Amino acid sequence: MTSIIRLTPFSGVLDETPLCYMLQVDEFRFLLDCGWDEHFSLQHMENVNKHIGQIDAVLLSYPDNTHLGLLPYLVGKSGLSCPIYATIPVYKMGQMFMYDLYQVFI
Repeated sequence: MTSIIRLTPFSGVLDETPLCYMLQVDEFRFLLDCGWDEHFSLQHMENVNKHIGQIDAVLLSYPDNTHLGLLPYLVGKSGLSCPIYATIPVYKMGQMFMYDLYQVFI
């Protein structure tokens, strides 16, 4: 049995935009990272929002804004409600990073 694998880049391919990809393995779709830039540009969010209902799981690879900065928005405002996977260091450091980023903008 063969699997069909498709990688769709939303951002982070041709330049230094935040990383965000959709990995489809057969019928299961992972969102690989969901970064946001330091200006919180809405352009990065629009591509992900178009596919929000298709995402089966989120996989985070690194604990900084360019890899997970969009995650709070997707969960809080866009209605993303799927499992989110990360290693323990990425999870804990990501929480600290997002809290620190939040404190800067208060």
